[in-house]
Amino acid sequence: MSAVLLRRNHARLAPRKYPGPDIMNVAAPSIPMTSPLRDAVATHQIERIAALDSMRGIAAIIIIVYHCITVYPGIFHVLDGYGRNAFDGGGLSVFLLTTLPPSLLWSGREAVLFFFTLSGFVLTLPFLTTRPPNYVPFLMQRMVRLLPPCIFIVLLIAALLPIIPVGARNATPMTILDYCWFEAPNLWMVLRQALLFGDFYSLNPVLWTLHYEWHASIVFPLLVAVTALGTRVAVPLFLIGAAIAYGELRLTGATGYAMTLYYLPYFAFGSLLARHRAAIRAWIGGLSGGARLGLWVGCYILLKFRWLAPAPAVLDDLVNGAGAALLIALVISSATAQAWLMRGPLPWFGKVSFSLYLVHVPVILLMVELMPAVVPLPVTLLAAALLSLGLAQVMFRTVELPCIQLSRRIAKALARPVQPAGLRTESATS
Repeated sequence: MSAVLLRRNHARLAPRKYPGPDIMNVAAPSIPMTSPLRDAVATHQIERIAALDSMRGIAAIIIIVYHCITVYPGIFHVLDGYGRNAFDGGGLSVFLLTTLPPSLLWSGREAVLFFFTLSGFVLTLPFLTTRPPNYVPFLMQRMVRLLPPCIFIVLLIAALLPIIPVGARNATPMTILDYCWFEAPNLWMVLRQALLFGDFYSLNPVLWTLHYEWHASIVFPLLVAVTALGTRVAVPLFLIGAAIAYGELRLTGATGYAMTLYYLPYFAFGSLLARHRAAIRAWIGGLSGGARLGLWVGCYILLKFRWLAPAPAVLDDLVNGAGAALLIALVISSATAQAWLMRGPLPWFGKVSFSLYLVHVPVILLMVELMPAVVPLPVTLLAAALLSLGLAQVMFRTVELPCIQLSRRIAKALARPVQPAGLRTESATS
């Protein structure tokens, strides 16, 4: 059954959000909700844009909403599909569900691609300072930030699963529930999924995005070096890699480590944006109010592209990735947008977003499985969302925060020696 699901999920690279290494559907899980921006600030004088953490938190909330509503088979059938649009046989209901502005609240696939792009942006910033990290300290810091929380949540689920009364699963997924907990865990499965080198993440499907986040981290210094060659060189190279991975998937149905090439362009979009952020800010700042409004409208169209026009999944994703990069560019160029993003609970959502990302799908599954049938499903899902927020705070304090502190100590201990002032040639906030 797992092979069938894996082939199905990878063959569709569209609005997915989560199972196997290509499923961005069912859980739009991911991305990584770690905050490389916070980590980098600890050891390098880089530009700090706190509003980006709030954006990460908003994306995490979008993913929760996505996973809650895809418990309903009719909604799952639409959102987990190829990106059918109303003009291609989808009808009015599909148009209302996928195209109007409120649909941003459950745009799971788009949120995942945003996470990848944002990670590329913030992870690049330390490499642009006068003290760029060495490879080993960088990788160790990322490993400590990503792996222990994943190991914790996988071990917890594996320990609880034998005592949880799990219902039957459909061989052809009908809801988000069918991607999860359809096989008994064994040691090899637990190790592969906890350490993010699995080919399918049935214990916690959101881990598929962290699978690519971790693999991208392994090659990230090389990615930064490629983006240093310039946009005209870097973009074609990453697009060629994505085309190769997508071609392999479509022709063979195989989903190996080469699939990392499929997602590297989104990290590259963010990296290029970080490199050219000063020029981009100046350009956007020089536009008229009407032109800037046009960019916001254009950003919305790019993010909703898969629902507006029929196109191959790989093109849908790339256009969405461009929309994610434009969204980040607009926010870092707007003091008003940044001030809005620092209001109310948004900074807190950003702080706990990684933990929230890891706990919410298991909580939804448990609530749906264990809640008495007399309780209306909307009430169950609302309770699951609220419980996820509470558990995210607990996990942040007990698991994630110690990992953050340890990663910072590692980065500080292994950081490059400070260069004499006369040798510094670049401002840390260029």
